[in-house]
Amino acid sequence: MIGILGGMGTQAGLDFCNKLAILYRGKIDQEYPLFLLFNKSNIPGRPDSIGVHTKNLSNKSKNKKVEKKYALVLKNLVHGCNVLKNSKCKFIVIPCNTAHYWYKDLKKKIRLPIINMPKEVFNHTKKKM
Repeated sequence: MIGILGGMGTQAGLDFCNKLAILYRGKIDQEYPLFLLFNKSNIPGRPDSIGVHTKNLSNKSKNKKVEKKYALVLKNLVHGCNVLKNSKCKFIVIPCNTAHYWYKDLKKKIRLPIINMPKEVFNHTKKKM
């Protein structure tokens, strides 16, 4: 079963599910892919939490706030991934582009394959060139 961690842009998760169903359309309902969408829409805003690893944050108090936000987003992403893992999903996809900023830290905490969407897009376009 495919685990889909959505809700960070609910429409992105729903759009992914729709495209998955169209791409792997079955002749009967039982031939469609099995997937579980966990629409975790209560994850704190990702854009505010990005930048903790960049050098251009000179204000230390601002950096501490961003670090806390980063950790809070990561905690929420881990929770969502664990729900999918406990639901017997074989791997996880995350339709939200911005959420991939936490990919490396998620991989350290989740013992389940997580598809790296930006990397897959890069690999796909590289083959086409």
